[in-house]
Amino acid sequence: MTSPNAVGRSTLVAPLLKVLYTPTTKVACTTIKWMLAEAEGSLNLDVIPRLLAANLHRSQTIHNRHVSGLHKLNELPAHQVEEILASPDWVRLAALRDPIARSYSAWENRIFMRAPGRTDGGFDLSPDVLDEGRINMTASFARFAQALEEHTGAFMQDHHFLPQSQVVRRDAVNYDMIVRVDEPGGVDSIAALLRERSGKDIQPKRHNESIGVPLERVCDASTAQRLTAVYWSDFDTFGFARREFPALVEPYILSDSETQLVTLVRQSVERVTSVSRAAQSKMSARYGLRQIRKALFRKMSFGRMYNTPRGIHW
Repeated sequence: MTSPNAVGRSTLVAPLLKVLYTPTTKVACTTIKWMLAEAEGSLNLDVIPRLLAANLHRSQTIHNRHVSGLHKLNELPAHQVEEILASPDWVRLAALRDPIARSYSAWENRIFMRAPGRTDGGFDLSPDVLDEGRINMTASFARFAQALEEHTGAFMQDHHFLPQSQVVRRDAVNYDMIVRVDEPGGVDSIAALLRERSGKDIQPKRHNESIGVPLERVCDASTAQRLTAVYWSDFDTFGFARREFPALVEPYILSDSETQLVTLVRQSVERVTSVSRAAQSKMSARYGLRQIRKALFRKMSFGRMYNTPRGIHW
């Protein structure tokens, strides 16, 4: 039997549908999780107001399992894991995306727009490139690609930058369905599978929309080459075609108002993240105090019950 650890802690299970899904960040995983939870009937929207995580959009709450209601593979009993990984009754699903496009989406989300995550060091390693006070997105993305190549480990703390080959492990899971979400009909084929299995009208919805600047406007051949070097394992494992990019692209420079808007959005994200962290810290402190009180109560009860020197000497 294959160890569930080999397919990552994020692999999800929908037991009623008999579907295993290995999510890959920036590969339509928000859309797929929503569809899977809806088809499984496990979606719980009532808990959303009580979440402490820094979610900027309602759609992002699906990544919390209290909302999705889906199970983690590596938390299930061994015999059940064995059945899920081997039984022909189960569908084992994963999704992929062109590595260059995925890395651009990750940069835009985690670095450029400062989405909450583990990329604090990435901000310092790949700061904005300014042109008379305005953000040059082409040069900024190129600076990120250079930092990613030179300081790969610093970025890999955030799973949005991990190679897909480290997540979708074909050596560990006999996937029945690996979908390219950047190809026509890719996400629709997943929706069709879930409709068939659930009998529900499951339709894909777009989530986490980008800011609308195409990859081709900011990525030149040199930047693409750096990213290809970082994600060579994805190209080697999944046979992605090497895209051709021009040697030079005209710099994509935001206007003064666009630069100001980006700054305001970043400040809003930082405030939301700060409030979330404070709430989580407060909750952790309360939880810790409750645990200490419980431990003292148990110890005192033990002492009174046995009334021995060992029972009263803490």
